[in-house]
Amino acid sequence: MRSRPMRLLAAAACMTALAVGAPAFAQLDGNALRSPLAESAGPGKQRPREAAARESRPKPNVAPGEAARRASREYGGRVLNVVLEDGPGGPYYRVKLLDGGRVRVVHVEARH
Repeated sequence: MRSRPMRLLAAAACMTALAVGAPAFAQLDGNALRSPLAESAGPGKQRPREAAARESRPKPNVAPGEAARRASREYGGRVLNVVLEDGPGGPYYRVKLLDGGRVRVVHVEARH
């Protein structure tokens, strides 16, 4: 039964390495903490074509609260969260509802 304590020790060592190692990649830049890995994937590093395509997409004109009310009124249940998504047909809200212990995900158009 020596393997269980060794596995726990190895798991604890891995968790400690992850917790200590992640801040090592971050650098203090003036008053802000920045990460070189996050900078390479940030929104400022997009290709011009992708940025132009995003600007030409229709903007939502339905508020998240209105999308939540519509979903709750039509399907019932308590709203857990509302997330704006961009689909091929335009923007929509993904609304999670809790009804009778079950989670239901519905899509609500983000444009009138």
